[in-house]
Amino acid sequence: MEKHVLKSPSHQKGDKRLIKTKKAWLLGALIFLTACTQTTESTTIVLQKSEDTAILSASIVSPFTFEESVETTLDTTPIKTVLKEMDSSRTGYSWLISKVSDGSYGYTETRYRSTYDSEGNLLSKEFIPDSEVYIEGKPTIYQYGAKVVKNAYFNARVITKYGFDCVGCGIGLDGAAGTSAGIRLNGTSVRQSDGTWREGITYDGYYIVAADKAFPNCTVLEISNHTFSGMGLTPGVAFKAIVVDRGSAITTNKLDLFVGSEKNINVVTNKRTANTKVTVVNFLKWTKNSSGERVCR
Repeated sequence: MEKHVLKSPSHQKGDKRLIKTKKAWLLGALIFLTACTQTTESTTIVLQKSEDTAILSASIVSPFTFEESVETTLDTTPIKTVLKEMDSSRTGYSWLISKVSDGSYGYTETRYRSTYDSEGNLLSKEFIPDSEVYIEGKPTIYQYGAKVVKNAYFNARVITKYGFDCVGCGIGLDGAAGTSAGIRLNGTSVRQSDGTWREGITYDGYYIVAADKAFPNCTVLEISNHTFSGMGLTPGVAFKAIVVDRGSAITTNKLDLFVGSEKNINVVTNKRTANTKVTVVNFLKWTKNSSGERVCR
């Protein structure tokens, strides 16, 4: 037989008062916790009633999101250039130089911490202390031992001058001499690629040079930081020349500039030629024109 305990009305009232007291205590505790939270956070209070008891919970929800970013500041200090001697990795000419690798600028990486609200609006952006990192730049490297390719260059040991009537140039019955590439010229004019003769010392706009056999016929060179003057040449102003001739004494980093006639060799003057920079800029085709004449195009 089950026993039933009957509570008097006074006991039942006491139990209800106890429940109300617990509810009041929990609610007071939540209000206290809410007052202690930071202003940058929000508080959500959830009350749920189940039978005769109340379960109260509080959750602290941050309305912010944070993001770290990296910003790069370029160091505009000029990139250094390094010229290295020839080594076993190079299979070209010991006096010819080319670029091995491009240099790069140094830069600084700095980290920042950004704060956004719940709608994605930026509230603040702060530098993270001790986060700066400097990355060193690299020099541009050139090296001796280059092959004859575009942008390869050499510093001329000397650039001499010659005329069509030089010893061994071989003047023909027409009063003109021929270069090793078949270009005809005399003391006052040069036969162009279209077969016509033009006064001056240029071929299709290029000055004429004899060079080492390393340079194929019709190689175009740019000659800079020079002191040549006359016949359209100005000291310090770079000009282009085409390789169409050879010479027994014209080897390695030496050139011979055509100036017309040996009898008027000083129509072009110069103070010095040592260390003049000579750069390969193009390769024209060595072919024949419609008249069967050897030309560079």
